Amino acid sequence: MIHLAVETSTEVVDMALFDEEKVLAQMAVFRPGGASELLVPGLETLLEVAGKKSGALELVSSSAGPGTYTSIRVGHLFCKGLAFSLGIPHLTISPFLALSDQDSSVGGSGHTFLAVLLDARRHEVNACLFDPAHPLVPLSLPGPSGDIFSGRAVSPEQVCSFLPEGKGRLVGPGVVHLPFARLEGRSDLDLVRSRPEAQAMGRLALRRWRTTPELSSSGEGLLYGRDSVIS
Repeated sequence: MIHLAVETSTEVVDMALFDEEKVLAQMAVFRPGGASELLVPGLETLLEVAGKKSGALELVSSSAGPGTYTSIRVGHLFCKGLAFSLGIPHLTISPFLALSDQDSSVGGSGHTFLAVLLDARRHEVNACLFDPAHPLVPLSLPGPSGDIFSGRAVSPEQVCSFLPEGKGRLVGPGVVHLPFARLEGRSDLDLVRSRPEAQAMGRLALRRWRTTPELSSSGEGLLYGRDSVIS
């Protein structure tokens, strides 16, 4: 199956073309606010490099958000229009899941939790917790912790205050906003600044389409992140 993944939840426009789970071509360009200028020529370049025609596409996927909302909307509408014109499915994938899945393949062992942090702007982050043994299932927590790690926009100070005990990894573009003074004494934490990639998103989209094809809909809404986005 030939499919296209378009990840625009950060300031990087990341596109990947797949044959099943094999990447045929990929491009990533740092272009704040310029996703709309890159998507069409980007797709043309990927198809040319892979020796494919647009009619060969059978699935497209884009970011569901939260993240850089304008770019997310541009990527979503581009994929939605492409899917409509070709009569193929369009899936949206959470950048939380993309980052958690990416980290599961490279993260060290022995961690008791994984915190994925996205940049919510306005000096806030979107936070979500995972059990490293189950990287595609966000943890549902009771009380205030559940609210902080529900994916809605919160202050970095709140995240620091409610991090679980034990050895953990904090990954994602939102890591840079953490007040590191609040983390003094937490030598059990590994901090990794990373971004959701089209490769991870495309593979997740293919797996979802194979297991639940009824979810393949261009009508899925986008998530801004001011409210809970994982409940």
